[in-house]
Amino acid sequence: MEKDRRLLVMGDVHGQYSKMQKVLALADYDPVRDRLVLLGDYVDRGPESCRVVESVLGLVAHGAVALYGNHEDMMLRALANRNQGHLSAADVEQWYANGGETTIAGYRDAAKTLERHLAFFRSLPRWHEEQGFLFVHAGIRPEVTLAQQSLRDLIWIREPYILDYDGPQDVISGHTPTQYLARYELFPDIADSSKPLVRAHKFFVDTGAAWGGPLTIMELPTQKYWQA
Repeated sequence: MEKDRRLLVMGDVHGQYSKMQKVLALADYDPVRDRLVLLGDYVDRGPESCRVVESVLGLVAHGAVALYGNHEDMMLRALANRNQGHLSAADVEQWYANGGETTIAGYRDAAKTLERHLAFFRSLPRWHEEQGFLFVHAGIRPEVTLAQQSLRDLIWIREPYILDYDGPQDVISGHTPTQYLARYELFPDIADSSKPLVRAHKFFVDTGAAWGGPLTIMELPTQKYWQA
């Protein structure tokens, strides 16, 4: 990476298009100069998932890296056999329980856009390594090599990673909001749960944009960050 090129990472967007545009502006993101990694969960809960995904597509076209999250996975599973009329009730119920009903409403009368976005989700990498950092949506299972990590762990894991992983590689993740870490006293010394958290080679960048908190972009390795 060029000397002056910044490495930036964005937490879970969850349909918060306005926050996404604001934080990109605050960080003065320039795709020519910077590398941006997005950690997944572009859809659900927020009001503008379709618009967020379209924006992510544009960012990727200009050099950003977008990872696969558990909400993209839920959406794909829920809609897997829709054209054959064989929707899985369990998969749809899980997706709707996690904000999917708001998402699908945003694709009303936009079938071609939906197909294009689902194809994009299927193409997303499960992790990304750059400058010695490992970027992944949820985390990794300790004592398991990266090549042997299950998809479920990469996009869903919480406590085994949060409590037991201690390096040596720095891992940058979203998925678990910092408010969750404070609420469950996993880190009792958290002074402000709306800020990104760094502990024992773990960087938590999901600051709860889906739940009224800010959306965060962090610069690495400086740990400087911007929020909207």
